[in-house]
Amino acid sequence: MLWTVEKIAALSLVDLKSLMVNVSARGNLEVTALCEAELLARKPKSNLKAAFALPEGFVKVTRTAVTKRLELDVCELLVGSAKELSLTYDFSVEKARSLSSGVKRFIPHKLLDAKGNAKTGGRQKSGRVVFDRYISYRLKNDVYALVCLLIDGDDESGIRYLVLGSPNVLPNFKTLQELRPELQDREKIGLSAGGEGFDNFKEASARFAWMIDQVAPKL
Repeated sequence: MLWTVEKIAALSLVDLKSLMVNVSARGNLEVTALCEAELLARKPKSNLKAAFALPEGFVKVTRTAVTKRLELDVCELLVGSAKELSLTYDFSVEKARSLSSGVKRFIPHKLLDAKGNAKTGGRQKSGRVVFDRYISYRLKNDVYALVCLLIDGDDESGIRYLVLGSPNVLPNFKTLQELRPELQDREKIGLSAGGEGFDNFKEASARFAWMIDQVAPKL
């Protein structure tokens, strides 16, 4: 049989896979390629881009030399906090997986990114805030994070410091929408439902260290 794009597209998924196996075994590279293309076309399209779609007419926030310097400063503070905590607590991927056994699709968090820097939030990457830098640790279904956030480039003194975690741990817990009023209705960021807000890094980092002491295993 002469296999065409139309004939292959009309096959059921089972028949399509069977055909690909057979023609591949016979060395028919042309039909194999057509089968692979059809299988790829049938894969469900990801809604990830739609989930992070920007509002119509959106203009990225302004990042000045001053705000970039502020970002470097908070990143340095975050990295310092992460390194200090790592001297006392076991944040290893292996330990987190062990303690989170039974949690479906558990993905452990390293405190810092792959290069040893503070992590960058998605809203900063999309240009919706001046900076959104953080460190985080995940255990079971909860994420514990220390966040330094600047929403508006015209308000250089408006840095917010957030400690995100479980309401079972943080007594002054507020929802993410209360802590981050710039979020659109029902908009979620990661797994964190909320936490506590602070006016300065010293208080926030101390609270984060206290929270980590409640949940993380020691070395």
